[in-house]
Amino acid sequence: MKEAFIQIMNDNDGIPEYMTIEDYLTMKELNIYNWEEYERAQERARLQSNKQKDLGKATEDSKGESV
Repeated sequence: MKEAFIQIMNDNDGIPEYMTIEDYLTMKELNIYNWEEYERAQERARLQSNKQKDLGKATEDSKGESV
């Protein structure tokens, strides 16, 4: 764990201002130590999740339609 924290500090010139313990654990799991890269990865994951939810909602809506 210590190595991951040192890597984060090195890649970001210190501790990212808004980094939480959850962020730290996720960054370590993803092997992403640069804060900006991590935020982009989180945004992509959020958009992908929303897209899947929207597709599921569209599928549910179309099941109720009669042909």
